[in-house]
Amino acid sequence: MGVLSPIGNTLADFRENLKKGVSGKENADYSVVEGHKFPPVFPLKGFNPRPYGTHLLDPFIQYAVAAAEQAVLDARIDLAAVDPYDIALSVSSSKGGVHSLGRFKERFMRNPSAILGARMYTSAVPNFADQWIARRMKIRGPAKCYVAACATGTVAIVQGFRMVAEGQAEYCLAGATDASITPLMLGGYNNMKALAARDIRPFDKRRDGFLVGEGAGVVFLETLESAKARGVKIYGEIVEAAYGQDSKQPIHFDLTEHALSYTLGVLFKRAGITPQEIDYMNLHGTGTRHGDLYETLELKEALGEQAYKIPMSSTKGSTGHMLGATGAIEIMATLLGIHEEFIPPTGGLEEKDPACDLDYTPGKMRPCKITNAVKVSMGFGGQVAAVFLRKI
Repeated sequence: MGVLSPIGNTLADFRENLKKGVSGKENADYSVVEGHKFPPVFPLKGFNPRPYGTHLLDPFIQYAVAAAEQAVLDARIDLAAVDPYDIALSVSSSKGGVHSLGRFKERFMRNPSAILGARMYTSAVPNFADQWIARRMKIRGPAKCYVAACATGTVAIVQGFRMVAEGQAEYCLAGATDASITPLMLGGYNNMKALAARDIRPFDKRRDGFLVGEGAGVVFLETLESAKARGVKIYGEIVEAAYGQDSKQPIHFDLTEHALSYTLGVLFKRAGITPQEIDYMNLHGTGTRHGDLYETLELKEALGEQAYKIPMSSTKGSTGHMLGATGAIEIMATLLGIHEEFIPPTGGLEEKDPACDLDYTPGKMRPCKITNAVKVSMGFGGQVAAVFLRKI
């Protein structure tokens, strides 16, 4: 696995800061981005793109290439010894190159007849994260790019899993990347009243929105038989997944649609499990008033009384909301919890909301043996994804 996040640019740093509940928020009551004032952000710290040969490209591509190279190193595989057609890619982005689009827009406004060239296209389109990874690593297998708003990372990993399971490739690099700390994105979310004033507080009584983070997470996927034969570390197994949709609302999930509880019901049926067999759930938990309440009510609908007995958490209190990348990185957080037997804490949760009354693991990580875990992701446009992960 490879990760760039506001709480660490290596898997080791990410793991340790995740356990400690460290916040990656910029230490300020507000942020200034290109001269504009916004609520605080969760940026990457100390990242240098030059070693990855992408310093002229948009940050979302830089992050993806760096995370993919980390994942290959962690998988202990020599790609030069593998048939390049046997390696697939499913690395996505929900926003693409918004940094580059902003720069090209300014250039165009100054000179409408300017020739912007191919770099605008190759630095802006979401699937070029896949393309640059393929170029750098000489990968020629199938490549797919799935955009599902803030469920993008989860969907990308699930689709990578399906490519390997269906025999389309022996291996797959899968995950997501987003670099959205720009005036365009922050201004849009702020005008929607989606951003918190100062802190992201999932499921807290005082929650008032999310804060934007940046990052990338990429996992190396192969069959269980292949991983065992190679004798490499296995963080866990992707067993099954399910998707859903709320067709009524573009932003807020409709309480009468039951998109999340439906998706979880499909997942349990496909995986052949019951709520009683789940040891941990990693939630979407963005810290918005409506979103956290909706998620809580839908978990109760899907799980019944067992909802009160399953440890859960949202790691966005530590990382911020990394938008399309967040699902991929939260799957990695869940796999680390499975492999190292701990439940990541929900940072920022200090004052309990009586309406959000489940076990959200506030403040401190909890030692726990996890055999079965579920990761839930949701996104604007009604996107829902859930994946069942298991210890090996």
